[in-house]
Formats: sequence, structure tokens, C-alpha cells
Amino acid sequence: MAQSLSQHEWENRIILLFAPDFQNQTLERQLDFFQKNEEGLADRKLIVYQITPDEVKKEGELLKNKRELENELKKFKVKENEFTFILIGLDGGEKMRSLKVVPLDKLFGKIDRMPMRRSEIDQNNRGE
Repeated sequence: MAQSLSQHEWENRIILLFAPDFQNQTLERQLDFFQKNEEGLADRKLIVYQITPDEVKKEGELLKNKRELENELKKFKVKENEFTFILIGLDGGEKMRSLKVVPLDKLFGKIDRMPMRRSEIDQNNRGE
């Protein structure tokens, strides 16, 4: 089955974590932050991809068929030798980019100010 970022549009927000390798210290620190608040990630409908020059993981699982996804990832123009964090919104547009670890309060604050997220929060508060 082919992989594509567009399969997530209007369903999930996406975090793309580019790194030279999976042992990259910045990547590991970012993933540690995520592990500390998996509930917050799930509540905000976040899917995490880890991308190295040779391999791609989705939610920690190595993707076997990643060719289509690799072509899609080229549009982000990321340098292979550095860590890059990219947040993609429900509409498929890039919402945030950083070359450093993004603290969860900054990430969640950014997402929680988005109109679609505010609508989700309102619906949850009304019990829908």
C-alpha cells in the first residue's frame, strides 16, 4: 500500500521530523517530549513521521513502501544533515517550521489557536 501525506488531509495534523539518522540527539529529545504527553498529541490528532535520508518511520514503525512519500517530502526542501521540525495542518499546509526541538507548550499553543482546532475544542465542550 502506497504512503502519502495527503491521506491525512482533514483527518490528522502531521509532524515531520527530519534528521540525519534515527540516533540524532535533537530528534531523540523531540521524541522524548512527545512520549511525555501522548494524550495531548492524540487529542490534537497528530501523526508523527520520522524521516532520514534512507528511511521513514510513521508513528515509530518503519515504512516498507516509502517511494511515493519520499517524492512528496522533497517539496519541503530540508537539508539532509540537520534536524528540521515541520507541522502540517489539517488542510495540508505548512504551519510551523523549526531547526530546534519544539517544546510541547509552544506546539500545543500554536495548534490550539488554529481555527479548526478551536472548533474541535468548542464541539468537545458542548459534548458533541
